[in-house]
Amino acid sequence: MKKIIRFLLITFLWSWVFFILAIDSVSDVLDQNTFRSFLFYFFIGIYGPSISAMLVSLMDSKSVFLNLLKKFLNFKIPLKTAFLIIVLPIFFVFTGIAIFSLLDGEIGQMEFIGIYTIPAILFAGIYAGPLGEELGWRGLLLPELQNIFSPLKSSLIIGVFWFCWHIPLFWAPVGTLISGNLSFVSVLTYFAIINCLSIIITWLYNQSSNNLWTAILFHLFINAGIGLVLFPELTQSANKIHLYSSAGMLIFTFYLLTSRQLLPKKNTRSEYREG
Repeated sequence: MKKIIRFLLITFLWSWVFFILAIDSVSDVLDQNTFRSFLFYFFIGIYGPSISAMLVSLMDSKSVFLNLLKKFLNFKIPLKTAFLIIVLPIFFVFTGIAIFSLLDGEIGQMEFIGIYTIPAILFAGIYAGPLGEELGWRGLLLPELQNIFSPLKSSLIIGVFWFCWHIPLFWAPVGTLISGNLSFVSVLTYFAIINCLSIIITWLYNQSSNNLWTAILFHLFINAGIGLVLFPELTQSANKIHLYSSAGMLIFTFYLLTSRQLLPKKNTRSEYREG
């Protein structure tokens, strides 16, 4: 438990300090220069969870630190899991697009030319949240929690802290789906999204024999919103569609819960015993 507390303290201290500096840099005026300053502090802050995981592991022992790095170098993802990493985010986005078309109007014509932009979107996106966060949330915190709690309870604990970690960015120009657009409904929806994603990532992580890249890549595909590249006219409504996509996440999370997919597994509770 001490390792968990140390991880959370360092993560929040590191990230919130830089998030606040980022927000302060654009507090007077938002222009090209101040936005560059914002991005500088913002990207440093994003790496709080991963930096914290490495520091806490080093505090523990050299072997635990090396074990964490070995997880980062394991790229063997089961084919079924790799399929879900791609398909589930697309399903969520298309659910959001369908709801948008019902509630907000036209979605425009589908254009397959946007597919060619996917590699660039993924390459640019992986350096933000996925690499900055997942070494911490799923590389260290999830295994530690699953040594104590069930996968579901571990997911919900991470979900609450993951949501709270984003709170300063609610007042930033970018950084979350609801940045600069706060309301009770938007915050509640974002809380639901974070917790659904936490549950789904835990399930995928455990299904892949605790492969860290499962979490990294799923996080990447969620952030990228690949389905939206087929509908260029929806670019300005991307955040709203991502919020609407919570419906698809809730449906899939309900399936995981009712089908008892999050029952404890022997291998998940022993992963970090040597640490």
